[in-house]
Amino acid sequence: MEGKGLTKLHVNSLPTLTWNFLKINDAKVEERIDLNGRCQSLIHNIPNGIIIGNAGCEGCSGCDNVNGFDIRSINGGMGREAGDFFDKACEDSLVIRAKKGVKVKEALCISYALKDTDSTAIKQVIVAEENSELTVVMDYSSGVSDGGFFGVQTKLYIGKGARINLVKIELLGRSFLHFDDIGAVCDDTGSLNTIQMELGGGKSYVGSNIFLKGYKSNYKGDTAYLCIEDQQLDMNYYIGHEGKKTSCDLTVKGALRDNAVKSFRGTIDLKKGAKGAKGQELEETLLLSEKVKNNTLPVILCDEDDVEGSHGASIGRLSGDILFYMQSRGLSEKDAEILMTKAKINSVRNLITDDKSIGKIQHYMEDAFSRL
Repeated sequence: MEGKGLTKLHVNSLPTLTWNFLKINDAKVEERIDLNGRCQSLIHNIPNGIIIGNAGCEGCSGCDNVNGFDIRSINGGMGREAGDFFDKACEDSLVIRAKKGVKVKEALCISYALKDTDSTAIKQVIVAEENSELTVVMDYSSGVSDGGFFGVQTKLYIGKGARINLVKIELLGRSFLHFDDIGAVCDDTGSLNTIQMELGGGKSYVGSNIFLKGYKSNYKGDTAYLCIEDQQLDMNYYIGHEGKKTSCDLTVKGALRDNAVKSFRGTIDLKKGAKGAKGQELEETLLLSEKVKNNTLPVILCDEDDVEGSHGASIGRLSGDILFYMQSRGLSEKDAEILMTKAKINSVRNLITDDKSIGKIQHYMEDAFSRL
Protein backbone atom coordinates (compact mmCIF):
# COMPACT_ATOMS: atom_id res chain seq x y z
CA MET A 1 0.00 0.00 0.00
CA GLU A 2 2.93 2.35 0.60
CA GLY A 3 6.14 2.73 -1.33
CA LYS A 4 6.99 3.80 -4.83
CA GLY A 5 3.45 3.51 -6.17
CA LEU A 6 0.24 5.20 -5.21
CA THR A 7 -1.65 4.45 -2.01
CA LYS A 8 -5.24 3.67 -2.97
CA LEU A 9 -7.85 3.51 -0.23
CA HIS A 10 -11.61 3.67 0.19
CA VAL A 11 -12.26 5.51 3.44
CA ASN A 12 -15.10 7.10 5.41
CA SER A 13 -17.75 4.76 4.03
CA LEU A 14 -21.38 5.07 5.06
CA PRO A 15 -22.79 2.07 6.96
CA THR A 16 -25.84 2.17 4.69
CA LEU A 17 -25.26 3.27 1.11
CA THR A 18 -27.23 5.96 -0.68
CA TRP A 19 -27.48 6.81 -4.39
CA ASN A 20 -24.11 6.51 -6.15
CA PHE A 21 -24.67 9.64 -8.21
CA LEU A 22 -24.49 11.71 -5.02
CA LYS A 23 -20.84 10.63 -4.71
CA ILE A 24 -20.91 10.64 -0.91
CA ASN A 25 -21.00 6.94 -0.06
CA ASP A 26 -17.27 7.07 0.69
CA ALA A 27 -14.07 8.91 -0.15
CA LYS A 28 -11.36 7.62 -2.44
CA VAL A 29 -7.74 8.32 -1.60
CA GLU A 30 -5.19 7.98 -4.38
CA GLU A 31 -1.98 9.61 -3.21
CA ARG A 32 1.73 8.93 -3.11
CA ILE A 33 2.64 8.28 0.55
CA ASP A 34 6.32 7.51 1.12
CA LEU A 35 6.70 7.22 4.88
CA ASN A 36 10.03 8.42 6.26
CA GLY A 37 9.11 8.50 9.96
CA ARG A 38 10.15 12.13 10.44
CA CYS A 39 8.15 13.98 13.09
CA GLN A 40 9.05 15.70 16.36
CA SER A 41 6.81 14.81 19.29
CA LEU A 42 6.84 16.47 22.68
CA ILE A 43 4.90 15.51 25.78
CA HIS A 44 4.46 18.71 27.78
CA ASN A 45 3.13 17.18 30.96
CA ILE A 46 2.38 13.77 32.48
CA PRO A 47 -0.01 14.24 35.40
CA ASN A 48 0.37 12.07 38.47
CA GLY A 49 -1.62 8.87 38.14
CA ILE A 50 -1.29 8.61 34.35
CA ILE A 51 0.90 5.88 32.85
CA ILE A 52 2.39 6.49 29.41
CA GLY A 53 4.70 4.42 27.24
CA ASN A 54 5.10 2.42 24.06
CA ALA A 55 3.85 -1.09 23.54
CA GLY A 56 4.05 -3.51 20.62
CA CYS A 57 0.81 -4.12 18.79
CA GLU A 58 1.15 -7.90 18.96
CA GLY A 59 0.84 -9.84 22.19
CA CYS A 60 1.02 -6.90 24.57
CA SER A 61 -1.44 -7.46 27.39
CA GLY A 62 -0.66 -3.95 28.67
CA CYS A 63 -2.57 -2.29 25.86
CA ASP A 64 -4.43 -5.04 24.01
CA ASN A 65 -6.63 -6.27 26.83
CA VAL A 66 -8.58 -4.41 29.50
CA ASN A 67 -10.75 -6.49 31.82
CA GLY A 68 -11.21 -9.08 29.09
CA PHE A 69 -11.92 -6.55 26.33
CA ASP A 70 -9.63 -6.69 23.29
CA ILE A 71 -8.60 -3.15 22.31
CA ARG A 72 -7.60 -4.41 18.86
CA SER A 73 -11.26 -5.17 18.13
CA ILE A 74 -12.12 -1.46 18.15
CA ASN A 75 -12.82 -0.20 14.64
CA GLY A 76 -11.80 3.25 13.48
CA GLY A 77 -14.13 5.68 11.75
CA MET A 78 -12.12 5.80 8.52
CA GLY A 79 -12.82 2.12 7.86
CA ARG A 80 -11.09 -1.21 7.36
CA GLU A 81 -8.69 -0.15 4.60
CA ALA A 82 -7.42 2.75 6.68
CA GLY A 83 -7.04 0.38 9.63
CA ASP A 84 -4.91 -1.95 7.49
CA PHE A 85 -2.83 1.03 6.40
CA PHE A 86 -2.02 1.97 10.00
CA ASP A 87 -1.32 -1.65 10.99
CA LYS A 88 1.27 -1.94 8.22
CA ALA A 89 2.75 1.50 8.81
CA CYS A 90 3.16 1.29 12.61
CA GLU A 91 5.11 -1.27 14.60
CA ASP A 92 3.95 -0.07 18.00
CA SER A 93 1.47 2.19 19.76
CA LEU A 94 1.75 5.04 22.21
CA VAL A 95 -0.24 3.89 25.24
CA ILE A 96 -1.85 6.28 27.73
CA ARG A 97 -3.63 4.76 30.69
CA ALA A 98 -5.51 6.00 33.73
CA LYS A 99 -5.60 3.24 36.33
CA LYS A 100 -8.76 2.24 38.18
CA GLY A 101 -10.13 5.03 40.35
CA VAL A 102 -7.56 7.65 39.21
CA LYS A 103 -9.18 10.96 38.30
CA VAL A 104 -6.93 13.64 36.85
CA LYS A 105 -8.21 17.10 35.93
CA GLU A 106 -4.88 18.36 34.55
CA ALA A 107 -4.46 17.69 30.83
CA LEU A 108 -1.78 15.50 29.28
CA CYS A 109 -0.56 17.53 26.28
CA ILE A 110 1.23 16.10 23.24
CA SER A 111 2.52 18.20 20.35
CA TYR A 112 3.51 16.81 16.95
CA ALA A 113 5.67 19.25 14.96
CA LEU A 114 6.31 18.50 11.30
CA LYS A 115 8.45 20.11 8.64
CA ASP A 116 8.26 20.18 4.86
CA THR A 117 8.45 16.65 3.32
CA ASP A 118 7.97 14.91 6.69
CA SER A 119 5.82 11.80 6.30
CA THR A 120 4.81 9.62 9.23
CA ALA A 121 1.98 7.60 10.76
CA ILE A 122 1.39 6.88 14.45
CA LYS A 123 -0.96 4.76 16.54
CA GLN A 124 -2.27 5.57 19.99
CA VAL A 125 -4.23 3.70 22.64
CA ILE A 126 -5.96 5.61 25.45
CA VAL A 127 -7.52 3.66 28.29
CA ALA A 128 -9.57 4.90 31.22
CA GLU A 129 -10.09 2.05 33.64
CA GLU A 130 -13.14 1.78 35.91
CA ASN A 131 -14.11 5.07 37.64
CA SER A 132 -11.09 6.94 36.26
CA GLU A 133 -10.86 10.20 34.31
CA LEU A 134 -8.24 11.82 32.11
CA THR A 135 -7.88 14.58 29.53
CA VAL A 136 -5.57 14.31 26.51
CA VAL A 137 -4.81 17.30 24.28
CA MET A 138 -2.99 16.76 20.97
CA ASP A 139 -1.95 19.28 18.36
CA TYR A 140 -0.39 18.70 14.95
CA SER A 141 1.35 21.65 13.27
CA SER A 142 3.81 22.71 10.58
CA GLY A 143 4.67 25.76 8.51
CA VAL A 144 1.79 27.16 6.47
CA SER A 145 3.39 26.33 3.10
CA ASP A 146 4.78 22.92 4.17
CA GLY A 147 3.68 19.64 2.67
CA GLY A 148 3.94 15.97 3.55
CA PHE A 149 1.84 13.32 5.27
CA PHE A 150 0.70 12.89 8.86
CA GLY A 151 -1.60 10.07 9.91
CA VAL A 152 -2.79 9.30 13.42
CA GLN A 153 -5.02 6.51 14.65
CA THR A 154 -6.43 6.77 18.18
CA LYS A 155 -8.27 3.90 19.88
CA LEU A 156 -10.01 4.55 23.19
CA TYR A 157 -11.55 2.32 25.81
CA ILE A 158 -13.70 3.95 28.48
CA GLY A 159 -14.38 1.62 31.41
CA LYS A 160 -17.34 1.54 33.80
CA GLY A 161 -18.01 4.97 35.25
CA ALA A 162 -14.90 6.38 33.54
CA ARG A 163 -14.45 9.49 31.40
CA ILE A 164 -12.03 10.51 28.65
CA ASN A 165 -11.83 14.08 27.35
CA LEU A 166 -9.99 14.12 24.01
CA VAL A 167 -8.93 17.31 22.24
CA LYS A 168 -7.38 17.26 18.75
CA ILE A 169 -6.09 20.42 17.06
CA GLU A 170 -4.98 20.16 13.42
CA LEU A 171 -2.83 23.08 12.18
CA LEU A 172 -0.86 21.47 9.35
CA GLY A 173 0.42 23.22 6.23
CA ARG A 174 -1.65 23.72 3.12
CA SER A 175 0.11 20.94 1.20
CA PHE A 176 -0.20 18.23 3.86
CA LEU A 177 -2.22 15.06 3.44
CA HIS A 178 -3.75 14.14 6.80
CA PHE A 179 -5.55 11.07 8.20
CA ASP A 180 -7.20 11.15 11.63
CA ASP A 181 -8.84 7.84 12.55
CA ILE A 182 -10.68 7.50 15.88
CA GLY A 183 -12.36 4.44 17.36
CA ALA A 184 -13.87 4.20 20.85
CA VAL A 185 -15.90 1.87 23.05
CA CYS A 186 -17.76 3.03 26.18
CA ASP A 187 -18.72 0.60 28.96
CA ASP A 188 -21.55 1.11 31.51
CA THR A 189 -21.97 4.82 32.47
CA GLY A 190 -18.74 5.64 30.64
CA SER A 191 -18.37 9.04 28.98
CA LEU A 192 -16.37 10.27 26.01
CA ASN A 193 -16.06 13.95 25.13
CA THR A 194 -14.19 14.99 21.98
CA ILE A 195 -13.24 18.43 20.70
CA GLN A 196 -11.73 18.60 17.22
CA MET A 197 -10.38 21.69 15.47
CA GLU A 198 -9.84 20.93 11.77
CA LEU A 199 -8.22 24.11 10.51
CA GLY A 200 -5.16 23.21 8.44
CA GLY A 201 -4.02 20.63 5.93
CA GLY A 202 -4.46 20.43 2.18
CA LYS A 203 -6.46 17.19 2.07
CA SER A 204 -7.78 15.90 5.39
CA TYR A 205 -9.72 12.69 6.04
CA VAL A 206 -11.28 12.41 9.49
CA GLY A 207 -13.28 9.45 10.78
CA SER A 208 -14.79 8.62 14.18
CA ASN A 209 -16.47 5.36 15.17
CA ILE A 210 -18.02 5.64 18.65
CA PHE A 211 -19.63 2.51 20.11
CA LEU A 212 -21.86 3.10 23.13
CA LYS A 213 -21.80 -0.46 24.39
CA GLY A 214 -22.71 -0.04 28.05
CA TYR A 215 -25.78 1.01 30.00
CA LYS A 216 -26.13 4.82 30.18
CA SER A 217 -22.85 5.37 28.33
CA ASN A 218 -22.67 8.68 26.48
CA TYR A 219 -20.75 10.65 23.89
CA LYS A 220 -20.49 14.40 23.27
CA GLY A 221 -18.62 15.59 20.19
CA ASP A 222 -17.85 19.15 19.11
CA THR A 223 -15.98 19.84 15.87
CA ALA A 224 -15.00 23.13 14.24
CA TYR A 225 -13.47 23.52 10.78
CA LEU A 226 -12.21 26.22 8.44
CA CYS A 227 -11.66 25.42 4.75
CA ILE A 228 -10.21 28.16 2.58
CA GLU A 229 -8.36 28.38 -0.73
CA ASP A 230 -8.13 24.80 -2.14
CA GLN A 231 -8.47 22.86 1.10
CA GLN A 232 -10.41 19.59 1.09
CA LEU A 233 -11.94 18.09 4.22
CA ASP A 234 -13.80 14.77 4.39
CA MET A 235 -15.46 13.80 7.69
CA ASN A 236 -17.28 10.66 8.75
CA TYR A 237 -18.89 10.20 12.18
CA TYR A 238 -20.62 7.02 13.25
CA ILE A 239 -22.20 6.67 16.71
CA GLY A 240 -23.60 3.22 17.45
CA HIS A 241 -26.01 2.81 20.38
CA GLU A 242 -26.21 -0.69 21.83
CA GLY A 243 -26.62 -0.15 25.58
CA LYS A 244 -29.89 0.91 27.17
CA LYS A 245 -30.39 4.64 27.89
CA THR A 246 -27.27 5.63 25.97
CA SER A 247 -27.00 9.17 24.60
CA CYS A 248 -25.00 11.15 22.07
CA ASP A 249 -24.80 14.79 21.04
CA LEU A 250 -22.71 15.70 17.97
CA THR A 251 -22.22 19.29 16.80
CA VAL A 252 -20.15 20.30 13.76
CA LYS A 253 -19.59 23.96 12.84
CA GLY A 254 -17.48 25.66 10.22
CA ALA A 255 -17.04 27.80 7.13
CA LEU A 256 -16.00 27.31 3.48
CA ARG A 257 -14.42 29.90 1.23
CA ASP A 258 -12.72 30.20 -2.17
CA ASN A 259 -12.47 26.77 -3.86
CA ALA A 260 -12.73 24.67 -0.70
CA VAL A 261 -14.52 21.30 -0.66
CA LYS A 262 -16.04 19.68 2.42
CA SER A 263 -18.01 16.48 2.99
CA PHE A 264 -19.72 15.49 6.22
CA ARG A 265 -21.36 12.15 6.99
CA GLY A 266 -22.99 11.80 10.39
CA THR A 267 -24.70 8.53 11.33
CA ILE A 268 -26.58 7.76 14.54
CA ASP A 269 -27.35 4.03 14.72
CA LEU A 270 -29.99 3.08 17.32
CA LYS A 271 -29.57 -0.68 17.49
CA LYS A 272 -31.97 -3.36 18.66
CA GLY A 273 -31.94 -3.47 22.46
CA ALA A 274 -30.88 0.15 22.96
CA LYS A 275 -34.12 1.04 24.72
CA GLY A 276 -34.33 4.58 26.01
CA ALA A 277 -31.41 5.71 23.83
CA LYS A 278 -31.25 9.32 22.62
CA GLY A 279 -29.15 10.68 19.80
CA GLN A 280 -28.90 14.06 18.14
CA GLU A 281 -26.60 15.74 15.64
CA LEU A 282 -26.38 19.28 14.27
CA GLU A 283 -24.26 20.83 11.55
CA GLU A 284 -23.84 24.56 10.85
CA THR A 285 -22.01 25.53 7.66
CA LEU A 286 -21.30 29.06 6.48
CA LEU A 287 -20.69 29.38 2.73
CA LEU A 288 -18.48 32.38 1.89
CA SER A 289 -18.02 31.83 -1.83
CA GLU A 290 -20.11 30.61 -4.76
CA LYS A 291 -17.30 28.26 -5.81
CA VAL A 292 -17.20 26.15 -2.66
CA LYS A 293 -18.56 22.60 -2.65
CA ASN A 294 -20.39 21.31 0.39
CA ASN A 295 -21.76 17.79 0.91
CA THR A 296 -23.77 17.06 4.03
CA LEU A 297 -25.50 13.77 4.82
CA PRO A 298 -27.00 13.25 8.28
CA VAL A 299 -28.32 9.71 8.81
CA ILE A 300 -30.41 8.10 11.55
CA LEU A 301 -30.72 4.30 11.55
CA CYS A 302 -33.23 2.73 13.91
CA ASP A 303 -33.95 -0.87 14.89
CA GLU A 304 -35.64 -0.16 18.24
CA ASP A 305 -39.00 1.39 19.16
CA ASP A 306 -38.30 3.14 22.47
CA VAL A 307 -35.63 5.59 21.25
CA GLU A 308 -35.25 9.24 20.18
CA GLY A 309 -33.17 10.49 17.26
CA SER A 310 -32.90 13.92 15.66
CA HIS A 311 -30.68 15.75 13.24
CA GLY A 312 -30.52 19.20 11.72
CA ALA A 313 -28.40 21.22 9.33
CA SER A 314 -28.04 24.94 8.73
CA ILE A 315 -26.15 25.62 5.51
CA GLY A 316 -25.94 28.86 3.55
CA ARG A 317 -24.56 32.34 3.17
CA LEU A 318 -25.05 35.25 5.53
CA SER A 319 -28.60 36.56 5.28
CA GLY A 320 -29.31 39.99 3.91
CA ASP A 321 -30.70 41.07 7.29
CA ILE A 322 -27.49 40.16 9.10
CA LEU A 323 -25.33 41.86 6.49
CA PHE A 324 -27.47 45.00 6.61
CA TYR A 325 -27.28 45.09 10.41
CA MET A 326 -23.51 44.73 10.46
CA GLN A 327 -22.95 47.19 7.64
CA SER A 328 -25.08 49.71 9.51
CA ARG A 329 -22.55 49.32 12.35
CA GLY A 330 -19.67 50.17 10.02
CA LEU A 331 -18.55 46.66 9.03
CA SER A 332 -17.86 45.70 5.43
CA GLU A 333 -19.25 42.48 3.99
CA LYS A 334 -15.80 40.89 4.29
CA ASP A 335 -15.49 41.95 7.93
CA ALA A 336 -18.96 40.59 8.64
CA GLU A 337 -18.05 37.21 7.12
CA ILE A 338 -14.87 37.02 9.17
CA LEU A 339 -16.72 37.98 12.35
CA MET A 340 -19.37 35.28 11.86
CA THR A 341 -16.76 32.67 10.92
CA LYS A 342 -14.77 33.42 14.06
CA ALA A 343 -17.95 33.15 16.12
CA LYS A 344 -18.65 29.63 14.84
CA ILE A 345 -15.09 28.41 15.34
CA ASN A 346 -14.65 30.12 18.71
CA SER A 347 -17.84 28.53 20.05
CA VAL A 348 -15.96 25.22 19.88
CA ARG A 349 -12.51 26.60 20.72
CA ASN A 350 -13.89 28.08 23.94
CA LEU A 351 -14.64 24.56 25.17
CA ILE A 352 -10.89 23.92 25.42
CA THR A 353 -9.42 24.64 28.83
CA ASP A 354 -5.69 24.46 27.96
CA ASP A 355 -4.37 28.01 27.53
CA LYS A 356 -1.40 27.05 25.34
CA SER A 357 -3.67 25.23 22.90
CA ILE A 358 -6.04 28.18 22.75
CA GLY A 359 -3.09 30.45 21.96
CA LYS A 360 -1.95 28.22 19.09
CA ILE A 361 -5.43 28.20 17.60
CA GLN A 362 -5.75 31.97 17.94
CA HIS A 363 -2.39 32.55 16.23
CA TYR A 364 -3.29 30.21 13.37
CA MET A 365 -6.69 31.80 12.84
CA GLU A 366 -5.34 35.34 12.80
CA ASP A 367 -2.81 34.34 10.14
CA ALA A 368 -5.50 32.58 8.09
CA PHE A 369 -7.92 35.50 8.27
CA SER A 370 -5.19 37.97 7.32
CA ARG A 371 -5.01 36.23 3.96
CA LEU A 372 -8.73 36.33 3.23
